[in-house]
Amino acid sequence: MSFSNYKFQLNLFIIFTLFLLIEGFFYYYSYKLSYFCFDDFSFSNKCTSDYTFFDVNRSGFNPLIWNESKLVESFQILFLILTIYQLIKNIILKNKHKFSKIFLYFVYFYTLGIIYFFFEEISWGQHYFKWETNEIFMNLNNQGETNIHNISNIFDQLPRGILTLWCGFSILLVKFLKLFPVKKNYINFVFPSKKIKYISFILLIFLLPDLFVDKLNLHPGYNNYTYTINLAEIYDFFTFNFIRLSEFQELLFAFYIYHHTLFFKETLR
Repeated sequence: MSFSNYKFQLNLFIIFTLFLLIEGFFYYYSYKLSYFCFDDFSFSNKCTSDYTFFDVNRSGFNPLIWNESKLVESFQILFLILTIYQLIKNIILKNKHKFSKIFLYFVYFYTLGIIYFFFEEISWGQHYFKWETNEIFMNLNNQGETNIHNISNIFDQLPRGILTLWCGFSILLVKFLKLFPVKKNYINFVFPSKKIKYISFILLIFLLPDLFVDKLNLHPGYNNYTYTINLAEIYDFFTFNFIRLSEFQELLFAFYIYHHTLFFKETLR
């Protein structure tokens, strides 16, 4: 993959991210901004008149962007489909004779993991074909969907943790592997290009603040409603929780995995 193509796609993704942040901010905080008085730049319940740009009844996340099968998830699914295509056609089928059996099995296992990620995200087709959830999943799944990751935190948080380490810290993982006599194919697979670190940096920006607040239990909760800005809303702003953060992180995982696959394909040349 040429650097110019990668740079263009990365810049395009950053622009898309800025759009999500700006739209998410004004949608999530619309109820609070409706109390903003433009005349004296203060918050008051006397300023909820018809001229305001914001809706006092609007909050949360824009369903057209963040709901199942909408904008963000559609891009995520697209990246996963392109990744699976590249892995099977341009890496496995074209190069399997060059790989050792162990490394080939490793690539098979990785590909199966991406396929599993893809099918879990679309609830194995339920999001698109709209079938009714059967009784077993209805009883087990906390969202009433046909997928595994909503059954238990083990099936959700463990894969998410693995993806976080893989996509966010591969630059450190490859330094660790170089301390041992690891074959070049594995080194190249873990970190096929230094350029991919920029996606890792973006992921960490949207991961670490929320992780820090969550692990230290710093968030004050949403018990106190005020017309002015309160502490919970400040925490939501600095941890990026004014967008559906888990969905955006999954989009970053898919974006990283796709470009990782393209760069690894280049190393095979």
